[in-house]
Amino acid sequence: MADPINLRAAAPDPEPSEPSRDEEIARRDEEILRLRDLLITRDRELGQVRGQLKVIEDHSERMARLAAKFPLPGAAWIVDALLKLLSARRG
Repeated sequence: MADPINLRAAAPDPEPSEPSRDEEIARRDEEILRLRDLLITRDRELGQVRGQLKVIEDHSERMARLAAKFPLPGAAWIVDALLKLLSARRG
C-alpha cells in the first residue's frame, strides 16, 4: 500500500490547459456571488411588486365599500365592473 503523504508527490501535475483547483474555486465563488446578487435583485423587485399590488387591493376594497353605500340599485355592480376593467388593463 502506498504512503498517503507521497500520493500527492506521485500525482501527475495538471496540464496547462486545465484550470488549477484554486482557479476553479475562485471561478465558482464569483459565480456564486453573481447568482446571489441576482437573487437579491429579484427579491427586491418582487417586494416592490407585492407592495404595489397591496396598494391596488386596498384601493379596490375601499372603492367597493364606497360603492356598496350608494343608494342607487346596480351602482355597486357598475363600480365593481369598472374596477375589474381597470385592473385587467393594468396587468
